[in-house]
Amino acid sequence: MLIVGERINSTRQKVKEAIGARNASMVAEMARSQAASGAEYIDVNCAVTSGSELQDMDWVLSVIQSEVSDANICIDSPNYLAIEAALKAYRSKGGLMINSISGDEARIGSILPLAIKHNAKLIALTMDEKGMPNTAGGRFEAARRIYERVKSAGFDVSNLYFDPLIRPIATEPDQALEFLRSIPLIKDLGGAKTVCGLSNVSYGLPNRRLINAVFLVMAMQAGLDAAILDPLDKHIISALCSSGALLNKDEYCAGYIRAFREGKLI
Repeated sequence: MLIVGERINSTRQKVKEAIGARNASMVAEMARSQAASGAEYIDVNCAVTSGSELQDMDWVLSVIQSEVSDANICIDSPNYLAIEAALKAYRSKGGLMINSISGDEARIGSILPLAIKHNAKLIALTMDEKGMPNTAGGRFEAARRIYERVKSAGFDVSNLYFDPLIRPIATEPDQALEFLRSIPLIKDLGGAKTVCGLSNVSYGLPNRRLINAVFLVMAMQAGLDAAILDPLDKHIISALCSSGALLNKDEYCAGYIRAFREGKLI
């Protein structure tokens, strides 16, 4: 399971304030702690700030690169220009991921060449100009069209991660099941992988970490390959490590035992 650490996201008020105040120590600590807790990629989202997203993204990346020289970065933005600027600014030894494209041809046409040029992994949302499908079959059809488009452009589909877009079950109770049903369908597209923004499922509910942890277990059983989550949340990491052991994705439970010894489990 590939973990993308979600904490450096400007939709969180404290992060927005830290970026605005150029609080380098706070941003650096969020990057270090997530990497130490098992995040293979550090998500960076500067879309909701009081300044320029391009300048804010450049500053955050410079802080992370100075503190975690080999950090893998997931550039998370709806703004093509911000993604392009971030890719140019990244100088560390780690890998890159772009979040995201969709079935919108304008979006694919602008971002796909950047992903190919920079050899970046690519998250693709299973939606298009018509919106987000409600069913597993609709999600698969959106994924299939994107898959064929990016493969024909020469992109390595083993670096393609489809996000079937989990929606809050508090307002759309059927969507967790539709999401789970879509995972094996999408994974039948040769080489493609799946990812989700885990915390969306519990929005509007009490004790969100319980819903998030149980949903992660169910998604892993369905075949989920990656998740954008909080690696400092012991409930989530405990669910992830125990599920990996039970699903035979953790040889001789080595990862589970290591996480226990390091105090990462509840």
